[in-house]
Amino acid sequence: MIDVLIAESSSSAQEALLSRLKPLRDAWNMQYVIGTAAAQSALEAQRFDVVISDIGSAAGGATLDGIALLRDVRDRWPATVRLILSAQTSQDSVMKALPVAHQILAKPFDLTHLSRVVARACTLQAKLYSNGVMASLGSLKSLPAVPRLYQQLTQDLDSGRATPKSVASIIEQDMSMTLRLLQLVNSAFFGLARRITNIREAVTYLGFEPIRHLVASAELFRAMSKICAPAGFSLEEVQRHSQRVGMTAATLLTDRELSRTAYCAGMLHDIGQVILAVSMPEAYARAIDLSKRMGIRQHIAEQQIFACTHAEIGAHVLALWGLPPSLVEAVAFHHQPAALGEAQLGLAGAIHVADAMEHARLDGMSPSNPTPVLKRIDQDWIEAIGQRQALDGWIAGYESAAAA
Repeated sequence: MIDVLIAESSSSAQEALLSRLKPLRDAWNMQYVIGTAAAQSALEAQRFDVVISDIGSAAGGATLDGIALLRDVRDRWPATVRLILSAQTSQDSVMKALPVAHQILAKPFDLTHLSRVVARACTLQAKLYSNGVMASLGSLKSLPAVPRLYQQLTQDLDSGRATPKSVASIIEQDMSMTLRLLQLVNSAFFGLARRITNIREAVTYLGFEPIRHLVASAELFRAMSKICAPAGFSLEEVQRHSQRVGMTAATLLTDRELSRTAYCAGMLHDIGQVILAVSMPEAYARAIDLSKRMGIRQHIAEQQIFACTHAEIGAHVLALWGLPPSLVEAVAFHHQPAALGEAQLGLAGAIHVADAMEHARLDGMSPSNPTPVLKRIDQDWIEAIGQRQALDGWIAGYESAAAA
């Protein structure tokens, strides 16, 4: 059973929702409250897996301020899934809710879709807050702190008042970040007809969220580069691999926005390796040695040493930094896309395939020799989503791109 707290702003709204959610009583243990104060009292009294709230209102005298409620849940009970379920879906309301909610769903809603969203979000949270992850995080000397520039950028983007000019003015405070972003936006992946020479133009072209993701990636790698890594681990190699995975994953998805998110997710998919390597160098060196000695994949060796893998560690830190759940999920499940139950190639699946192809490239993968990638990919999953034949085309396309 999933323990769910549902906060509404009035008894009439509560009664309507109660009737609508009746079919879920066998799967959800639901507690209904009216108003912020009642919700906070319920949260103090017991642990909930999920909090679902209407947006309500922050105006004086209002009984429910859903955004403030979920912000409190995020800060005090970060493992709890946070959903907004509201008829208020204006751009302003959504922008304010984005930083505190894992998902925002509109009323009226599809019950099956809501159930799937909750189940999937619970699966992600369980992975991010497993005993192995929390034990490993507790052993770290420190987690990468959120840099001042990224904090400023996040505050501006989450305010709902951001403009290309305001975002550019924040990034341009840091010359190395400015140069890194210009390098990325002018890379072959984005395929621009002309060279972009200033950050404001880059923000206008890419959009706010890709800029947020790229800055996070650059900041995380920069923070980790200041710390010594164990023997046998190369930060530069991880960065090169991650960029290739991002570019490949982006080509596997046809939706433009999803493709850009895939690029950013690929850039970040192995950040957990970097965090473990520089924060727990002796233990990570044992994982590297175990992988080589036993001939097993690196994340399998990590599981034996840490009781979790770099995928969960990286995703946990990205969630703490406030990156969107879709990107966090892709990083967390890039070794296990089947666990998400998707019927098609999604973000995590695209990263899984691209990661497998990039590693397999070093083992001699080619259209006539797909064995190296087949050893790394989840073949049951690729068959289940109906993409086994497409994989042959992806391999051929990958080889052509690598040769270009």
